[in-house]
Amino acid sequence: MTIIFNFLCRRLASIGKLLGWDYCTASIYICIHLWPLICVMMSLVMLVMALLSANLIWISVCSIYLALNIFGYWAVIRHYYPGTKREIFDRCYFDLMTIAEEWKTSYAVVNLIIYVLLFMAIMTFDALLIMLIK
Repeated sequence: MTIIFNFLCRRLASIGKLLGWDYCTASIYICIHLWPLICVMMSLVMLVMALLSANLIWISVCSIYLALNIFGYWAVIRHYYPGTKREIFDRCYFDLMTIAEEWKTSYAVVNLIIYVLLFMAIMTFDALLIMLIK
């Protein structure tokens, strides 16, 4: 797990460097903002697909799902802001360490579960729903 985690951290740092960001800034913009915003956008795509299908059940389900994604992003932002980039990064690190202690595992494992496995599961779920709506 540590090897995968370190590899992904280096990729995150590389992306940040391309954009002129340090690792801390890249982590915040990608993990705290980009991932949740991608989830919001996918749920918006689902709602559009549902509207195009004119299926009231899908429209209702997708509207609720979009609202949940927007609320989730708002809750994340509310939790971490206001704060400096360092404070936001440190709070996120502390939160992940707390979860790691609670789960009796490492920071790296929790990080991979939340930011890789969970994100991949959500994107797979979203893609399958989009295919079902068609």
